[in-house]
Amino acid sequence: MATKMRAEEVILGQLGNPADIDRELQRFRRSAKALSSSHPRFIDLYQKKWVAVYDGKTKAHGRTLQSVWRQIDKKGLPREHIIVRYIDRNQRTMIL
Repeated sequence: MATKMRAEEVILGQLGNPADIDRELQRFRRSAKALSSSHPRFIDLYQKKWVAVYDGKTKAHGRTLQSVWRQIDKKGLPREHIIVRYIDRNQRTMIL
């Protein structure tokens, strides 16, 4: 029993506060949903541009990925919580 409790404590220590994790997952879900559900709108507005979404809202866009990251940094947004996507009418499949 003590070993099981210790393992749970280690995992929680690595993951952090469950409430914070839930908040970040909700933020990510809103961003992912915004990108997928409004894709046709994104194509019209941001054709052949990089778009950064945070908490379900477009926070930056530009012709280069570097310009988008500069905008994100200037706004003080956490890079690790940003979803960035290149918008193109012709979707490409990339295997990395």
